[in-house]
Amino acid sequence: MSLTHGQEIEYKEAFALFDPTNSGTIQPKAFTDFIALLNDPEVTKDVKIPTQPLDFKSFVALMVKGNKGPETADEAYGALYKSINKDGSGDASAADLRAALQHFGNSSLSEADVDEIVHEADVSGDGRITLEEFLKIMQKSEKKLRGEHVF
Repeated sequence: MSLTHGQEIEYKEAFALFDPTNSGTIQPKAFTDFIALLNDPEVTKDVKIPTQPLDFKSFVALMVKGNKGPETADEAYGALYKSINKDGSGDASAADLRAALQHFGNSSLSEADVDEIVHEADVSGDGRITLEEFLKIMQKSEKKLRGEHVF
């Protein structure tokens, strides 16, 4: 399977979400929890949940097999945001974002790290994070992962 440079970056970023400790593998429980959080029957139906830890190559093969077509990073983040915004109000509480970050960050994110992300995402300071605020913080995180200078 041949990936474009952009696809390779996207898969590396996704892999990093599942592997917050940079162990080089994704544990089946972390993958299962993430798929469940998305609450998307299409994804659940099309992606086979692994029973063994996945390395990057296996992860890409699994994702390519279950991928029905191109999806932009913003579309993927939008789906993730939708799962975080449980009440469907259009803005997630800082507590909801904190819970999602702690769940997926496992022990690699300290309480201070989570506080910083929530504070940075909540631009308006109202304790609520809109989709636009969420997309901005995720785009900024992507740039940091790629080693780009971020303001």
